[in-house]
Amino acid sequence: MYLKEEVTVRQEIKKSKFICVLARVKSVEELKALITRLKKDYPQASHYCSALKSGSLTHSSDDGEPSGTAGRPMLDVLLGSEGDDIGAVVIRYFGGTLLGKGGLVRAYSSSVALALEDAKWIVPRTLGFYQLETDYSISGKVESYLRSLNVEDLNVSYGNSALYTFFAPEDPTPGLQQRFSGQVEAILLKECQKEDRTVFNIRQKV
Repeated sequence: MYLKEEVTVRQEIKKSKFICVLARVKSVEELKALITRLKKDYPQASHYCSALKSGSLTHSSDDGEPSGTAGRPMLDVLLGSEGDDIGAVVIRYFGGTLLGKGGLVRAYSSSVALALEDAKWIVPRTLGFYQLETDYSISGKVESYLRSLNVEDLNVSYGNSALYTFFAPEDPTPGLQQRFSGQVEAILLKECQKEDRTVFNIRQKV
């Protein structure tokens, strides 16, 4: 699943402010571009730690914090989530009190966890893109049947026959053949991913 929109959450720990921004990114270059933008938005921060999870690609940076106390804990939280193509940047304003290594790990990881809880998600689905050609004599009945299946993006063009294209999660041919005595067949042109219109956050899902 993927982020629907950018998320920003804030927390304060011993006078240090931690601002976590989650965004949909697919590469280290896109993550760096996000960090560059956030540095302009939060120019006085002391650290801009980051993590990225995109398919098999992972990346993290402590940005000057003690090694292993920021980027890697942030990445671990991302790896434990169901989200993909997701980048996290935690911006820290130092408050004057040292948190220690354990405190930093908790601060950075909890910042990402809080942002994930607030995030809204969309779910990709694999759909087939089909083409169907039929005589005009039964085209109206065929179209009504396709609409009853709730196929998506149904389009029709007219020539010597009626030509339909549409997206569907399953091959409608068995039902078509049974209903129209073998006269109609849907041809799979390709498979593709479309993003589900259903949006939810982790709290709603649980």
